[in-house]
Amino acid sequence: MEKQIFTKFPADGGARLGDLCLKLIEDQKKTWPALAAAYAGLAGIKTKAHCCGGYEVRVQFNPARSVSSGAAVDPRSIKNRPCFLCTRNLPAEQKGILYHEEYLILCNPAPIFEKHFTVVHRQHQPQAIAASIGSLLDLAADMSPNFVVFYNGPACGASAPDHLHFQAIPVGLLPLPEAFPEGFRIIKDSGVQVYRAEKSDRAALVLEGNDKELLLQQFDRLLRAAQNIVAVSTEPMINLLFSCANGRWRIMIFFRAKHRPDAFYQEGEQRIFVSPGTIDMAGVIITPREIDFNRLDGQSIRNIYTEVSLSEQMMSKIIEQGVATTCSYRAIPNSIKDKQ
Repeated sequence: MEKQIFTKFPADGGARLGDLCLKLIEDQKKTWPALAAAYAGLAGIKTKAHCCGGYEVRVQFNPARSVSSGAAVDPRSIKNRPCFLCTRNLPAEQKGILYHEEYLILCNPAPIFEKHFTVVHRQHQPQAIAASIGSLLDLAADMSPNFVVFYNGPACGASAPDHLHFQAIPVGLLPLPEAFPEGFRIIKDSGVQVYRAEKSDRAALVLEGNDKELLLQQFDRLLRAAQNIVAVSTEPMINLLFSCANGRWRIMIFFRAKHRPDAFYQEGEQRIFVSPGTIDMAGVIITPREIDFNRLDGQSIRNIYTEVSLSEQMMSKIIEQGVATTCSYRAIPNSIKDKQ
C-alpha cells in the first residue's frame, strides 16, 4: 500500500487538496504510460450540444468509456471478477493521495474530462451512501472551489457496486448544475433550502445549506421517503452531485427508476449504448459508439431521461414524506437568488 501513496491529505504545509490532485495527475502522466495515452485520446473525442425542449444537453463520443458503460453489474458477474478498485489489483504504476487515512484518490484511467479522479475506500465494502455521505460532504469542501464530486448508486451507474467509491471532475462542466437556480423552484426555505427541477425531464432535487448536520438530516429524510415510496429495503436508485463554495454545500439528487433504458438491451440497429450515471443525468451524455453519437437528438435524449427517472407522481410523494410539512411551493425569493 505504501508504495502506491503519492502524498497524503491533510498535507504538511497545508497544501490544498485540489492542488495536490493536479500534481498527482501530472506525475502520473509521466510515470504511467497507459494514463498518458488515455489523456492523449481525449483530444480526439467529439462533443455536440442539443436543445431538449428548453434545456441543453451535451453528447460526448468517448470510445474509452465502453468498458465502464457496458460493465456487467449483476451479482454473479461481480463475484466472478477481481475487484479493480482494491489496492492489490491496481496497476503497478498507479499511485494516489491518501485522504484522511481512509480513501485513496486516484487518476481515473478512462477519463471523461481533462481532470478526472476516482476516490476509493481503502477497504473492500459495498457502494452505499447512508454511511458515507458525511465523507462526501467533507470531500466536496476539501476539493472546492475547483472540483465537484459525485456518487453513482450501486444499481444506477457504479461499474464497481461492490467497492465504495466516488469521483471528482472540474467544476463548471455539467449543464444542469450550471443552470441552477433557473429551472428550479424552491419548496423549502429554512436551515436547508430544497429546490425541485422543473421542465428537465429528470426527477431532480437540490439541497443547499451551510450546516452539515442539517443537510445530513434532510438527506436522510428524503432517502427514507424514497425507500418507502419505491418499496425497497435497500438503497433506492440515486445519483448524487456535491459541490461547495464559500462554506455552503449543494447536493443535487437524481431519483432513478431504471439503470439503463430499454434500448440499451436491444440488438442491432435498435440498440442505444447509453448507460446513464451522474454525469449523464447532469447533462453530459457519454456515448462509447459513434453511431449513437450521430443519431441521438433532443427528443431521444428527453425520452431516455424520462424513462430512467422516477415519475412526477412518485417524486411528489417523496417530497411530501421527505420534506418538512411547513414547506410550500413558491417562486425563488430574491434573497436566495442573491446567494447563488
